[in-house]
Amino acid sequence: MKLAALALAAALCAQAQIPGPRWYRSATRMLGVPSANADAHEIQRMERYLIYGASYCSGLGAAQYAANMAMARDMSSYLSTVGTSASDPQARVAALRVAAAFNSFPCAYPGKHLPVIAPPPPKPGDPPFALVSPDLGKVPDAEQESAADLAVRYDTDVVRSAAAWKNAETLRLSLVQRGMTLNAQTSAAVLRLKPLYDDAAAALKAHNWDEALSNLQAAEATTQKVEATVGH
Repeated sequence: MKLAALALAAALCAQAQIPGPRWYRSATRMLGVPSANADAHEIQRMERYLIYGASYCSGLGAAQYAANMAMARDMSSYLSTVGTSASDPQARVAALRVAAAFNSFPCAYPGKHLPVIAPPPPKPGDPPFALVSPDLGKVPDAEQESAADLAVRYDTDVVRSAAAWKNAETLRLSLVQRGMTLNAQTSAAVLRLKPLYDDAAAALKAHNWDEALSNLQAAEATTQKVEATVGH
């Protein structure tokens, strides 16, 4: 019994200590998840790992490129399956996007580049804060999990905040036509969203993860205050 327990512990330890950069370790674990159960957040985080990992692709040896190419092919195939079979619709959408990224990942295919998805230009009536998380530049491997979590959190939070901001603006304009105004508390909360997201973006670019988290938490709470008046 003791030998069996030791063997199991050794196997679990080896599994937990997968060698390689963050994207490779995360991919190895993700391949063990049934495609139907794939998690959108994990796939979105993987997308960030590829972006951060691309900064470290130059100077790899032939054996490393070969191992990375094999992993990239496995992940592209796996994510393509996720894109058609995952129970979570958000996971399906994210999987197809990240599958394409693996096909042009420079750590696996020298000379290729990850797709550059530029944010759409602002339109009249859009909120005054950035609707996507900023470019974080080169992120150390040990910090990539925190960076990815916060970048995904920013992108998730800002969608909800943007909807609340637009609802508040629609209500404000309607009230103006009737000679009325939003209540002071809601107006203040709406105005507070821009500096909170500006500060969160600045903290992310400075790799100040604690400060970024604090600002995102404040933005979430502020958004809830706006929603209490204008709805979701």
